[in-house]
Amino acid sequence: MDWIITVTLFCSVLKAALGFNIDSRPWKSLSNSAAGFGYQVVQRRSDLLVSAPLKQYSKDRRGRIFQCSADVCETLLSAEQNAAVNMSLGLTMANDPSTQRTMVCGPTIPRDCKSITMYNGLCFEIDQNNGLGKSYPTATEDCRTQADIAFLLDGSGSVAADDFRRMKTFVKNLITSFLGRDVKFAITQFSWRTTTHFYFNQFSASNWQNRIDQISQLTGGTNTAAAIRNVV
Repeated sequence: MDWIITVTLFCSVLKAALGFNIDSRPWKSLSNSAAGFGYQVVQRRSDLLVSAPLKQYSKDRRGRIFQCSADVCETLLSAEQNAAVNMSLGLTMANDPSTQRTMVCGPTIPRDCKSITMYNGLCFEIDQNNGLGKSYPTATEDCRTQADIAFLLDGSGSVAADDFRRMKTFVKNLITSFLGRDVKFAITQFSWRTTTHFYFNQFSASNWQNRIDQISQLTGGTNTAAAIRNVV
């Protein structure tokens, strides 16, 4: 699998300007040993909410919110009352200045669904007095009994022939684990171009293994972005 990371640099020119009523008080630095402390910061009228989404404070609880005022940061225990299993609480936070409500989210709640593990997210509101409000959604999603699974195979020249065969073996093993359920499959391969070998409505339980075995590696360039857009 190839990962393409595009880095864009934005340069800006700042012009000098005259200003009045500039607060010249020194900056304050907040620190805490909690893993990920400072990942998200929300400024409220009289304090700050600071997240540490990687903080593992029990076997099945991950992510803490701290309330910081002056130079002191204390754990916001009310937030942990709604915390789900290893949800990475505080990975996302947002504040509504008009209501002073803060939305706190954790997207990594695991649910074991036999052959796969699904990850759900949960958000809940914290008011200006640190009281808990509504949660979104009201409950985490149950294991799905229906699924459409699309495989995108890298068949470019940057993948060795043995590795491409391993990809096909992985696909066959995963499909085998889902046979007998209400699941459909599609397989697309990409290099400099994108080729779909079969669509969801073309999957047949009788000859799917032979069709995968017959897929030949395209070789050539690696146009990952176009392939992902094609599958989506």
